[in-house]
Amino acid sequence: MRYLFGVGGILLLQVGLSFAIILATSGGGSFVGLGAMLLAVLGIPLTALINFLLIRTNRKNAESPYLLRLTLVSLALPAAQLALMILVSVFRLQASSQACAPGPTLRFT
Repeated sequence: MRYLFGVGGILLLQVGLSFAIILATSGGGSFVGLGAMLLAVLGIPLTALINFLLIRTNRKNAESPYLLRLTLVSLALPAAQLALMILVSVFRLQASSQACAPGPTLRFT
């Protein structure tokens, strides 16, 4: 049961949050969705592996405080994705409308 919640539950939570961030930032002219996807591609399997190893090493010792470590490892990916989204919205690291506007047109008469 520990593996189900500690690995599977966290995996589903991270996939859902990553998908929500990707959908929320699509079409805004920035690369937050791409960054969130790349973080998720690397972070979700890595988090699942680390959680599995934490649970496996502490399975005999039920009184060990591994739940705090499990929680901190699990919150690293969503924190990085939210930080990326906040950085982009605060510092406007996206393509501005002036940069995308066409240049002056030349008219030959």
